[in-house]
This record gives sequence, C-alpha cells and structure tokens, in this order.
Amino acid sequence: MIKQIDLIVFDLDGTLADSLPDITKAANHACRSLGLPEHPVEAIKHMIGGGERKLVERALGPDRQELMEEAFRLYLDYYSHHVGDFTRLYPEVKETLSQLGGKKLAVLSNKRQSLTEAVLKVTGILPFFAAVRGGGRELPLKPSPEPLLALINEVQGDPARTLMVGDKPGDVLAGKAAGTLTLGVTYGYGEPSAVVAAGPDFLVDSFAAIKEVLLS
Repeated sequence: MIKQIDLIVFDLDGTLADSLPDITKAANHACRSLGLPEHPVEAIKHMIGGGERKLVERALGPDRQELMEEAFRLYLDYYSHHVGDFTRLYPEVKETLSQLGGKKLAVLSNKRQSLTEAVLKVTGILPFFAAVRGGGRELPLKPSPEPLLALINEVQGDPARTLMVGDKPGDVLAGKAAGTLTLGVTYGYGEPSAVVAAGPDFLVDSFAAIKEVLLS
C-alpha cells in the first residue's frame, strides 16, 4: 500500500529542521524585554505546537496574558531576523529528500507562512517542495485536517495516496482526519509516547528511515 503514495507532506519544526534554538532565543528575547523570567530550552520545547501565538501565550503564563500583544510583536520581530542563526536540518534530511524524487513533496506547518518559507530557504531545501503551506492564513491549524486537505487540493493530489509526516500528535491526527496515511517521527519535539498514542500508520526514529518505509 505504501508504494501507492504519490504525495508526502512534511511538518517542519521537529520533523525537517531543529529550529528549537532560534525559537527559544526569540521567546526569551520577548520575556527579557518585558522584564519577565526566561525559560530553559527544554521548557520551550514543550511549548511548541499550535503556532506562534500559542507558544507566546505559554511562555507568558496564565497570569501575564495582558502582555500578549507586545510579547507577540517582540517574538515575531526577533525571530524573523534570526530565523536561521542556529536552526539546522536533522541528519540526512537533504540526502533523503533527494532520494524521494519519484514522489511529490510538500510542507505543512503551523508556523507562519513567511517564517516557514524563510526556514526552508535558509536550510537550503525549499526547491524540493511542490507546495508550502504555513499558518496565519484563512484556515485553522493542525490538528484540523482543513489545511492538509487544502494543500492536497492545491497540488491536485488524493488524500488516499498521501502520507502525512510529523513529530507531534497533531500531525498524525490531521492526517487521519483528512484520510491520508500517517507517519510519526520520535526524534522531534513531540513526546514519543504521545505520538504513538495518536496511532500513526508508521513510526520511525530517524529521518532516513522514512525512505526505508516508502521504498520497502
């Protein structure tokens, strides 16, 4: 069945690229600028998911939400200027993408469209993808299936012949709700047990292993 896949849709943060260092610096810049405590990297890791606003909300905490708009502005301003300072692809991402030439490839991220494209450009993998869809558009974010279905429609794909790949339960749930096959990765920002609990069709612990699943 896996050989019938025509389209592979990848999440970005925690799946293709380790962007946690730059996200952490941007979040802590916002906190520091407002005189608030900064967060360790591991804490920010668990705040990722649901887009930038959710991240900033979590970084502020429930008692400081009145600072949300200023914190959000500070975060976006800093991150947009430092999107590639420390962000790196996971091992063998570029090599593996180049070996999937027989498939159509796309990216679906909850990260804003402009920032998604910026990360793909700075890491050198934008040319691999037939379509890129980020957040901040008219549709809800993952785990809603709507942005995934819109992307599949954009490239004239078929959900039944699509594979959704990601490191968070939301990626798996979006794929399942959209009628695609799903592949969870355990090396990213999602808790492996939570990814497993979401019930992906396939599970891998390295990006290169995706090729083995697809080509086996």
